[in-house]
This record gives sequence, C-alpha cells and structure tokens, in this order.
Amino acid sequence: MIEEHCCHEHHHEHKPEEIAALKRKQERLTLLKPHMAKIQGLHDKIDAVLGRVEQDNIGLLLTQKKNLKELQKEYKLISTGRLGQILPPAILQAEREYIANIEDILHHAKLYKRGGQGNVTAEVIRNLEKHL
Repeated sequence: MIEEHCCHEHHHEHKPEEIAALKRKQERLTLLKPHMAKIQGLHDKIDAVLGRVEQDNIGLLLTQKKNLKELQKEYKLISTGRLGQILPPAILQAEREYIANIEDILHHAKLYKRGGQGNVTAEVIRNLEKHL
C-alpha cells in the first residue's frame, strides 16, 4: 500500500492500481477542461443574445447559428470517445436538451423573420407568437 494525497485532501492508503486509475481519471478531466470552458463560453454568448431579443429584432437570434454549430461540435467531442466516458449521463442529457432548445428557437426565429417578409402564412405567425 502507498500513502498518497487523494482528491479528497486527506491521507490514506491506496493500492497502486487505485492510484493509476485516479491518475488516468485526472488526465481525462484535464483533457475535458478546455472543452467545457469553450461550451460555457458559447452558452454565455448565446444566452446574452437571447436576453436582448425582442419581437422587433428577432433576426438577431439568427446570428447564433455559428455558435450553435460550434456548440454541437464540442458536444460531440465530449460525448464520444475517451471524453464521452467522463461526464455523467445527466450532464450530457442537459447539454443535449439545451442544444435542442436553441435549435428550436432558431427554427422559430427563422420562420418568424420569413413571416415578416411575407413568406409565411398568418396562421404560422400566430402559432409562433404563442411560443415566443
């Protein structure tokens, strides 16, 4: 047995294989950290725009397509391969739901903007206004 500091900031004995497993986990978390920081930054950008949108500037939402694509790319990285084994399923599910909600919002914004240009029926516009 080897005495070493574990992640809980106390001393106790660990078997060499336990230490190796903890080090592998720490390495994977180190790999995950920049992806999670990027995801948080994309959330912040998207949420900032969502907070500024009003009915008369709904097209502003459509500026977030690039951020959504980047978010989808990062999600794929953290949910597959070596990184996909790190995060609990609940966190991955929450991220999938956030992405789906943003996709839905952008879809409705696109339809609403088209409606303002006369490219969508009045009924579609009324249904959109119920959701916005």
